[in-house]
Amino acid sequence: MKNNIRISPLEPCWIEDVAKIHFNSLPNDFLPMLGLDFLINTFYPSVFSSSSGKVFVALNKFEKPVGFVLVTLKSNEFLKSILKNRFLDFLKIGISSSFNSLENLKNNFQIVTSSIFSKNILDVGEIYIIAIKNSFRGKGIGKLLIKESMDLLKDNSISGIKIKTLSTNTGWIEHFSKEGWKLANNFQMIGKEYVNLIFYFDDISPSV
Repeated sequence: MKNNIRISPLEPCWIEDVAKIHFNSLPNDFLPMLGLDFLINTFYPSVFSSSSGKVFVALNKFEKPVGFVLVTLKSNEFLKSILKNRFLDFLKIGISSSFNSLENLKNNFQIVTSSIFSKNILDVGEIYIIAIKNSFRGKGIGKLLIKESMDLLKDNSISGIKIKTLSTNTGWIEHFSKEGWKLANNFQMIGKEYVNLIFYFDDISPSV
């Protein structure tokens, strides 16, 4: 335990707190833009039941979530599985948000088709989402969550881990690069340019 922080797999009683951390920490990301209710009642319940992804939660001394990481064993299989498990719920929110603007319609279409037809060309696990409450940042919680993610992937005989970020997020890219992560590829999604950073477990373990 570091700074009275304990890491635990997600329990249903923490879904609302995790959804709020996600919603407040990453308000401009696609999933939070679908609404807090969507995260609480559709996305995280489907994540909880998926065998392709797992959420680890950072708990403070009062056993309250202060951060989390969603790690996937195979990203394309993960999104397919949660779409399948809660198809009607995703369809309902997708149609509702698509009616709000043409841009939302295009974004929804691109994400769904990408999840169905994409291949995991890097053949590694992925830190799909990581978020920590503002007041708990800079305390090493991210390191604990990433280590837990790596241990899960190693236990499942997966060779490495990746994380995506906007190509303009140079500070984040530089931080991971210093820890041995390498730039794997660039790609576009919903009108934005992203990069994948990757780390293989036969390299020296990073300290992030």
